[in-house]
Amino acid sequence: MPDEPDPPRKFYGLKPKEFDRVNKVPGEPPPPDLRPDPGILPSEKERIDVRDLARMASGTMPMLGNNAPANRDNDVHAVLRENLAVANAAGLNDLAPKPKRRSKRKRDYWLIMIPVTLFFGTSVVLTGPDAPIPFVISLSALVLFNVGLWWVMWHVMEDYY
Repeated sequence: MPDEPDPPRKFYGLKPKEFDRVNKVPGEPPPPDLRPDPGILPSEKERIDVRDLARMASGTMPMLGNNAPANRDNDVHAVLRENLAVANAAGLNDLAPKPKRRSKRKRDYWLIMIPVTLFFGTSVVLTGPDAPIPFVISLSALVLFNVGLWWVMWHVMEDYY
C-alpha cells in the first residue's frame, strides 16, 4: 500500500487591517456645536445662603428633596408578622442562659500535679543534701515542673469542659 501523501502546507499570516480613528487628532479645531459652560444660573425664586444649608443639615429646616424610602406594608410584611407571632407563642424566640458546666481543668491539674510532685519529692528526699548535684537537680526539676504546669494550666490554656 503506498504512503498517503502529506497534505499541502498551510501558510499563516496577518491580514492588513484598516484602523478606525476614534481619538481626536491633535491640532484639529473643536466641533462648532460645543458651547462654554454657563455656570450657576441665578434663581429668581429664592436665594440660597450658607446659613440655610447649615439649617438644612442640622435638621431644623426641611431638606429640598425627599429621599426617604417608602415602607408601606404589603402581604410579605403581614406573613412575616404572623410567623413571628406564632413563633413567639410557641416560645421559639425565648432565650435562656446556658447552665454553667464544671470545668475539668482543676481535676486534671491535680491529677498531673500530685504524682509528679511525689516522684520529684521522693527523689529530693532520697538524695538528700549528702549528694548535692542530684539533690539540686531533683529540687530544680520539682520547682520547674510545678511552676510550668501551673502557668500552662491556668494562664495559657482556656477553660475546657
